[in-house]
Amino acid sequence: MASIRKRNDKWQARVVVAGQEVCKTFLYKADAARWAREQQTEMEKAVAHGCSGYATLAMVINRYLDEVLPTRRGRGQDTYLVRRFLQMPWTELAVAKVRPEHIAAMRDLRLKEVSTGSVRRELDVLSSIFNHAIKEWRLCRENPVLLIKKPSPGRARQRRLMPDELERVIQASQSPDFTAIITLALETAMRRSEILGLQWSNIDLGRRLAFLPLTKNGESRYVPLSSKALEILQKLQRRSDGKVFDKNGTSLSGAFQRAVTRARKLYEAECAQAGVTADQKYLTDLRLHDLRHAATTRFVEHGLNLIEVSAITGHKTLSMLKRYSHPDPELLAKKIG
Repeated sequence: MASIRKRNDKWQARVVVAGQEVCKTFLYKADAARWAREQQTEMEKAVAHGCSGYATLAMVINRYLDEVLPTRRGRGQDTYLVRRFLQMPWTELAVAKVRPEHIAAMRDLRLKEVSTGSVRRELDVLSSIFNHAIKEWRLCRENPVLLIKKPSPGRARQRRLMPDELERVIQASQSPDFTAIITLALETAMRRSEILGLQWSNIDLGRRLAFLPLTKNGESRYVPLSSKALEILQKLQRRSDGKVFDKNGTSLSGAFQRAVTRARKLYEAECAQAGVTADQKYLTDLRLHDLRHAATTRFVEHGLNLIEVSAITGHKTLSMLKRYSHPDPELLAKKIG
């Protein structure tokens, strides 16, 4: 940032880049303006060549957006998060001068706005930016994100599907392929991105398998197809681009929430007409990702062991699998006799 002001009948030019300040005084304003432009250009060039003394965190973030994120999985969601960081006032500091207290202040502010899980995700992304700046660009020596306490993960989500709930949501949908996608989610426990990334070339209907070449955890896996999932895929019309579905994650999640809202309103109208009280838990607080929880739980309740379930779902640890599996306590009571 450059500024020019008149002082003692002379013109003082001031340039600040990455917390580094230079000043010079001139007799004429035009000379001061020219010098300021040239000086700012030179300082920004120094940043481009990796001079840590001038690199602001904002510059590092923008470089990360341009060079690193396009090569990462899940770049769409991460791009949104990374751009949010640019709104923080301390991103104009030299990257080496960002302190843990800056990160802690952001953490505390965000905890008032979003869930602990969301804040942990944001901190992970920001930590990745600092790590890249340290290891690849040599722009700083310390990752301040590692020097603060992350919020606890919070309790695992326990939302179970209630009888006929999903059927009502499907009936309320006005989105093409919605039924097929929702059914596949419940039958396979695939993530939203995995379903929407399906390619016909990776589906073997004869062997009843869908191959996912690259998943969230960085590994590939085969997903077995139930009879219902197989039937859904056999009925779909094949697209010329080889993709099974033509949707993005944001539009699908939005369509799901709109369908839930419409289904709830219809349910409330039916209850009012019948003169009964609507169940406050029915068709409320239902998310698309709950279908992955429901499918995982169903696999366990159908008698599959944990190794078999993890092979289907792609969970790498027992702790993560436990967060997604919520067996019905009544069924457990019947099993133990």
